[in-house]
Amino acid sequence: MENRMPDASLVRAEDIAQGLYPHQIEGIAFLLGRRRALLADDMGLGKTRQSIIAMVEAEAEGPYLVICPASIKRNWTREIEIVFPDAEPAIVGTAPLPPIDYRGWIIVNYELLGKNLDQLLEFDWKGVVFDEAHYLKNYQSQRSRNASKLVKEIKRDLVVHALTGTPMTSRPRDLFPLLQILDHPLGKSFFSFAKRYCEAYQGDFGLVADGASNIEELTVQLHGVMLRRTKDEVLDLPPKIRTWMDVELHPYAIEHFNRLVQNFISKFDAPEAIDGTPESVGLSSDHRNELDDSIDTTDLGTGMGRLTQVRRAIAFVKCRHTIKFVENALEQGEKVIIFTSFLNTMQRFQRHFKDRAVYVSGEVPVHERQNRVDRFQNDDDLKLFIANMHIAGVGINLTAARQIVFNDLDWVPANHWQAEDRAYRIGQTGTVNVTYMIATGTVDSFVKTVLETKAALMDSIVEGSILIPGGEATLQLDVLSELKRMMNALSVQTTELEESEIHDVLQKAGDAYLEENAAHLHEATRARLRPYSEEAIRTLAQVLTGPERSIYHAESSSQKGKFYTLEVIGVDVTCDCPGFTHRGSCRHVRPLKSALVADKPLPKGYKQVSPKK
Repeated sequence: MENRMPDASLVRAEDIAQGLYPHQIEGIAFLLGRRRALLADDMGLGKTRQSIIAMVEAEAEGPYLVICPASIKRNWTREIEIVFPDAEPAIVGTAPLPPIDYRGWIIVNYELLGKNLDQLLEFDWKGVVFDEAHYLKNYQSQRSRNASKLVKEIKRDLVVHALTGTPMTSRPRDLFPLLQILDHPLGKSFFSFAKRYCEAYQGDFGLVADGASNIEELTVQLHGVMLRRTKDEVLDLPPKIRTWMDVELHPYAIEHFNRLVQNFISKFDAPEAIDGTPESVGLSSDHRNELDDSIDTTDLGTGMGRLTQVRRAIAFVKCRHTIKFVENALEQGEKVIIFTSFLNTMQRFQRHFKDRAVYVSGEVPVHERQNRVDRFQNDDDLKLFIANMHIAGVGINLTAARQIVFNDLDWVPANHWQAEDRAYRIGQTGTVNVTYMIATGTVDSFVKTVLETKAALMDSIVEGSILIPGGEATLQLDVLSELKRMMNALSVQTTELEESEIHDVLQKAGDAYLEENAAHLHEATRARLRPYSEEAIRTLAQVLTGPERSIYHAESSSQKGKFYTLEVIGVDVTCDCPGFTHRGSCRHVRPLKSALVADKPLPKGYKQVSPKK
């Protein structure tokens, strides 16, 4: 008789699946299939969301620790709050560690892990996430050792997720540290792992393990602990995905920019000099030079001059965050477009990326621009196109890229949509991922609210899924006009606005704009949700019922009549032979797992001695 799946598991699976794509439901099922797992999906497939949901499903109460690059700590906070609106994640760095009885999410960057390791070990962690886990690929580095020490010294059966978009099977040695923190049998001995999978040999200065061998076998052995889907393999994605990446600026920089905004809003016709940077604000030399380079006092005589000054300054300070984000994308083999609007930001990118990119700005002759576009489109080794949004944002084809990054925000929404469509156009065969860099705590936050809202509504109008009075024309108002409109709606006396009030006023203006568009946004969101896959739901429900367990015997090749016992839990296979105990792999486990993964008959000499449970 066919086993009937419990109704409670199906109901729970359907609840979890709300608003998710089928590949995300399957990813959550994978993460829930074992306590420790590596999710290696391509960039842009939503690894963060899958990890958050799976973590809390596995352990309903925290604390949970997220270790990630500094540049994406804010993004983790945003994603956690989207899934769990009542959550209050704690970011270490801007604030100290919370008390050890804290039960929420704590987010720390890799650079601070060693400094805070002893304090972190005092917490009763229920789960740990290593995001951009390829940062740990050197198993001898202090960073990797700190990560390994953290998970080894926590005595409970932790949930551990390692997330990375960087494919590693072409260089197997990079996988070893991740297998260690995931407590996978192959992580027991680097020497044994390197000999079998890294084509290792003894060189003049020690073991050389830069090669790759037995890759097909390794792929089979990683089945169940590592899941990797590329964008080409995932068929349920929309044609365009926008992400709003929060970046953190120095508090003095935020104060400085908000002072300029306050001047702009309240004193349109009263140019004032900008004071130099005080020595006492605690800026590092890098931050101080960055802020000084962003300041341009030559265009403050008009309201628009002040507005341009604010936008230019914020854009420049965001460059280093954009550079880190793009370097990560390039490491994952992506072709990337960076759009900016200012000469100083373009120069900053040129200093960093040099000849790894092609550049298109107003200084490039018209006839030469197409040559540079053609190079980017046709040269597989040229991965980066950096351009002025107003020069290269219209009339050209950049479909070789599937990653677009806006370093700065234009206050005319149509300029962004036109620039997005350089890659999202006829000839594009995959999903385009568009990332907007947002300086939190500044006017960027209000601009983001308007752009994100208008973009969602515009997409739905174009698709014909919703109707808005006035249609597209309603969405063409620029951000400045919307800001003035919200100020009027809130009855803000701009001439009396104090510098200390500007952040709260911008926040209230953003909230008012969202409230005004709430009904249309809800309708647009519902219209864009796709029905989930019944197969994905059943896969998730099966995992929620608990892993299957079975026992096999394998005959010893050297001692006739002797059998070793192999236990299969889910997709994990262990053996009680001495070889497996020391090396984490053996001649008994490899053939059995290959047969089980391929759904083939048992190898000769094997027999199942207990049914699946």
